[in-house]
Amino acid sequence: MKSKKVALINLGCPKNLVDAEEILGRVAETGSTICQYPEDAEVLIINTCGFIDDSKKESIDAIFRMAKLKEDARCKKLIVTGCLAQRYPDELQKEIPEIDHVVGLKDFDTLTGLSGSGDKKKKTAAAQCSDDWRNRIRLTPKHYAYLRISDGCDNHCTYCAIPGIRGRFHSRSIENILEEARQMACEGVKEVNVISQDTTSYGVDLYGKQQLHVLLEKLSRVKGIEWIRILYTHPRHFYPELISVIGRSDTICKYIDLPVQHINDTILREMGRGVTHAQIERLIDELRNHIPKLFLRTSVIVGFPGETGEHFAELLEFVKRTQFERLGVFPYSREEGTPAASLKKQIAKEIKDQRLKEIMLTQQKIILKKHKDLVKSTIAVIVDEQGKAEKTWLGRTYGDAPDVDSKVIIRENHLKIGDIKNMIITGTAGYDLLGKTET
Repeated sequence: MKSKKVALINLGCPKNLVDAEEILGRVAETGSTICQYPEDAEVLIINTCGFIDDSKKESIDAIFRMAKLKEDARCKKLIVTGCLAQRYPDELQKEIPEIDHVVGLKDFDTLTGLSGSGDKKKKTAAAQCSDDWRNRIRLTPKHYAYLRISDGCDNHCTYCAIPGIRGRFHSRSIENILEEARQMACEGVKEVNVISQDTTSYGVDLYGKQQLHVLLEKLSRVKGIEWIRILYTHPRHFYPELISVIGRSDTICKYIDLPVQHINDTILREMGRGVTHAQIERLIDELRNHIPKLFLRTSVIVGFPGETGEHFAELLEFVKRTQFERLGVFPYSREEGTPAASLKKQIAKEIKDQRLKEIMLTQQKIILKKHKDLVKSTIAVIVDEQGKAEKTWLGRTYGDAPDVDSKVIIRENHLKIGDIKNMIITGTAGYDLLGKTET
């Protein structure tokens, strides 16, 4: 059978990116040719995000753009997959007739038959989660990668549609994860970013107890892996052994992504977060007391149903007082099928927008002050890419995750992508830092 030319457009978070990389691996196994540019492809696959309103709109816009290629280019088939496809399969097929196939998250096996030159034997869901990495075509630069240790979620936060999209929480085995990490190291990966819907719950389904600390200790001994970064932790599920491992390991980045979402007890209860204001404050104190030079990232939601001016003021004061090194803020998105969608006292968009702006302006002052305090200090930096200007490189400190955090602008000759070096911070440029190699 003639080889097909296939292109994939990926949207959403790093967890979606891993899905995309595994989809490309499956498609390539069938003998198809992977195209860099959609205009060159006979088959287009769009891996959508369907988490909140903004991501759904971005996915729909991408589908319409790619649908036009069926008229103007060589594209013969348009396939939509990912979270939006899992959540709204019938609606997508009905409203956008240019779509040839809608493929849910549980049906990636069918993609090989629909897009490739052949077919692959179907796998169980567990085998799919464990084995697809073997032929994964990574879309990140060679020196860093995302390592998914589990999928699904059992937390059931009232605002979140993920459990309904991704299903129950299920972990990969430690042995399987280590095998993938070793392969990554052999391919030149130096920085591993550990991801899941809830990394701190890793192992509870397989081993009957949390095992992230055990996994991290074993990962830190994989030869060639120099940085391990932990993303998507849950404040309810942090535990002493995990804090201890992060604090004492030279390989684990002193960076924790800890989405608190809110701080008012009433709102936290309505969100179903399972933690209180006092517990969050206590956890942050423990993290900062036991993990030296910690960069703490969080995310918060403004405008949750019933959020009063007093509730918001408490959140704003918490942000000012806690001085997070990194912070993201999102307006509440009313997601159908979630318990919060039916709550009374939904907040008007203009109020949500104003509250978001206040949080961001507050955080802007915090991060600019923290960056100013870093000037003349020395910090480990990984080199990501060459800059546009001559003899300029872009990197990240250990306190900056790919794509979401700040950059370090380095003006030097003798660097290579993937280098990890101690850098002296010489100044700031907006949210970014200026650096030079320590001599």
